[in-house]
Amino acid sequence: MTTFYLYLNSFIYLIFSAWCLFKPKDTAEFSGFTFLNNSGKVEYLAVYGGMELGFCVFFGLCALLPNLRFAGLVFGVCMYVGLILVRTISAVIYGNLQKGTYIIGGLELLLGIWGIVLLLNEMKRTS
Repeated sequence: MTTFYLYLNSFIYLIFSAWCLFKPKDTAEFSGFTFLNNSGKVEYLAVYGGMELGFCVFFGLCALLPNLRFAGLVFGVCMYVGLILVRTISAVIYGNLQKGTYIIGGLELLLGIWGIVLLLNEMKRTS
């Protein structure tokens, strides 16, 4: 199940990266961003397209290489917990959110909870 989870994360980040790189205006609007100038476009593409491509490769390698699976779970849980906490606090403070924010947040919540369950099971199994 851990391997599937890591491959799924890799696939999701591949899709998000490609979507950001090939349809930056659409993905930016879905996420609530607007481009102010070319520097904003480059920053968006680097952070969203580039970083998500890096996550795709990382999760894929962790799924492929058994000795990296635990590290992949730990990283995924840490990343999703951070995203969930900051997104939730920010949403409460700012409110009036677009549908895309809820969709992305829901996906992060599901992947975060699933990652925690897998990590706890793995820790029980190895102790």
